Amino acid sequence: MALDRQGMGIQHRAALFTRLLQELFLIIRLMFDRRVPLWVKLVPLLTVLYILSPIDLSPDPILGLGQLDDTLALLIGLNLFLALCPREVVEQLRRGTKRESTPDSEAEVIDTTYRVLDD
Repeated sequence: MALDRQGMGIQHRAALFTRLLQELFLIIRLMFDRRVPLWVKLVPLLTVLYILSPIDLSPDPILGLGQLDDTLALLIGLNLFLALCPREVVEQLRRGTKRESTPDSEAEVIDTTYRVLDD
């Protein structure tokens, strides 16, 4: 395995980046899913508002600390959002499956009768 200057393998970084993108796409899909309550969807929005707001726990001019609290707020907010989302919805979207078919769902149902013919 090839190691770069910091000692972390390129394959490890690629896997980490892939995982990060998967989680980001999961969060985006959850934000647009109707099965997730509106109050839960406010968590990421409030997190982004905190990051963009001029009011911080530690001021941004202090190098490192200002960015650290924004990063922590982002990680905590997104993890809280995932924890508050309905578990079955998160698992369905992680697996990439659609909603389970129920009579009330949007799935097409064909109702018919049949008869057996003797040869």
